[in-house]
Amino acid sequence: MGKKILSFYKRISNLKWPKTYTGKILLIAFFGTHIPLLTLIAYLTSAYPGEFMLPVLFVALLATLLGTALTLVLLYKLLEPIRVTKHALVEYRRNKVIPKLPIDYRDDVGKLMPSTQLCIEQLDDLLKLKNRLISMVSHDSKTPISSIKLASELIIDELDAPDLNKENVDKYLEIINVNAKNFLEFMDNMLSLAKFDDGKLDIEKTPIAFGELAEKVQENHEMYFKMKEISLEVINELPNNDMLLVDRSKIMPVLNNLVQNAIKFTKSGDKITLKAERVDNTHLIHVIDEGMGIPDNKMKDLFLAFSKSTDGTRNEKGTGLGLWIAKVFTELHEGKIYLESTKGKGTTFTIKLPIA
Repeated sequence: MGKKILSFYKRISNLKWPKTYTGKILLIAFFGTHIPLLTLIAYLTSAYPGEFMLPVLFVALLATLLGTALTLVLLYKLLEPIRVTKHALVEYRRNKVIPKLPIDYRDDVGKLMPSTQLCIEQLDDLLKLKNRLISMVSHDSKTPISSIKLASELIIDELDAPDLNKENVDKYLEIINVNAKNFLEFMDNMLSLAKFDDGKLDIEKTPIAFGELAEKVQENHEMYFKMKEISLEVINELPNNDMLLVDRSKIMPVLNNLVQNAIKFTKSGDKITLKAERVDNTHLIHVIDEGMGIPDNKMKDLFLAFSKSTDGTRNEKGTGLGLWIAKVFTELHEGKIYLESTKGKGTTFTIKLPIA
């Protein structure tokens, strides 16, 4: 169908001169405006004597030339949107310069510019996202894989030693287990990001006890609590038999990311509190730390994807994705996430979920 529609364009585009599309249109316009003149000359030549024909031909020729010039100028101006759009695409392809094309026109050619602008911006976002994902995967996957490799080598050394130290073996196995879980969570976050951009995230809510979720959070981060000597306090103020209506696979990344963030900014010897309560027709889950706090000027960008991450109390690095994923998954539950923080005194993240 497309080839059939473009059959005339194919013939015109194969002309060796003029080379540009604008030139081809102007050439056709030139011939088109001269057809009436040529027809008039042929008619006058056959119907009238030469002395009568010359003044008429002169006036017709002058009018045709003026009309042709005006037509060519106006056509050239009308083709400006196509030339501007072409230049924008070439500039982006060569230099990755995002254009600022006009977006206020409503005719067919005018709509080409905002459509091109939107496509270039979306393409640029996708390319940046791809580069960031590649960078993150290559960078953040090294740490857990290196830790697993090192722990495996230490286990082999212990097994070859004359006196097997079971405590060391258990410790190394725990390191392998924790890093394997962390790596899987990291890859899940990457997959969630990709699915979110494709609009394919689904949610299936089921009743789950808060204690069950808190126990899983404790298990997932037990190694980190031990390493930084941080304690986790769980406070369940929900009424008896009050269950959270959530998608387990989506709410766990929210809690994990918030707790990981709290661990990152909490000093050794301090504690993190995981608290649940019911207020009116909502369930509230709080993740409270006694850490560094968050400056006011950083709060507005905190939930954005790839926001600049601050190093933790032990120079822990972040990807800039955790809080964004927490926000996305909370909003999938038709909930909200917000925070309160005082610099030097700690931060409280609150997840607000509807009961039904």
